[in-house]
Amino acid sequence: MEELIEKIKEHLNTRMKLAKLSLVEKGVLLFANLITDGLVIIFIVLAFLFVSLAFGFYLSELLGNSYGGFFLVSLFYFLMAVIVYATKDKYLEKPIINNMIKKIFKKQEEE
Repeated sequence: MEELIEKIKEHLNTRMKLAKLSLVEKGVLLFANLITDGLVIIFIVLAFLFVSLAFGFYLSELLGNSYGGFFLVSLFYFLMAVIVYATKDKYLEKPIINNMIKKIFKKQEEE
C-alpha cells in the first residue's frame, strides 16, 4: 500500500512539473509572437509614414502650395479613422480575438 501511495505522489509531482513546463512554453511562445508581430507592425508603420510623407509632398507640388497636399492626406486618414471606428466591433475585433486564441492554442493542436 505504501508503494502505491509513493507512486501516486510521484505521478502527481510529474504532472505538476509537466503543467508548469507547458505553461512556461505557452508563455514563451506568446511572448515571441508578440515581439515578432510588434516588429512587423513597427516596420509597416514606418513604411506607411514615409509613403504618406511622399504622397503629401507630391500632392503639395501638384496643388502648388506647401500645405494643401498634407491637408488632403490628413483628411484621408481622418476619414479612414472614422470608418474604422464605425466598423471595428463587427469587422476588426472578432477576427483579432480569434487569431490570438488560435496562436495561443496552436501548440496544443499540433500535439
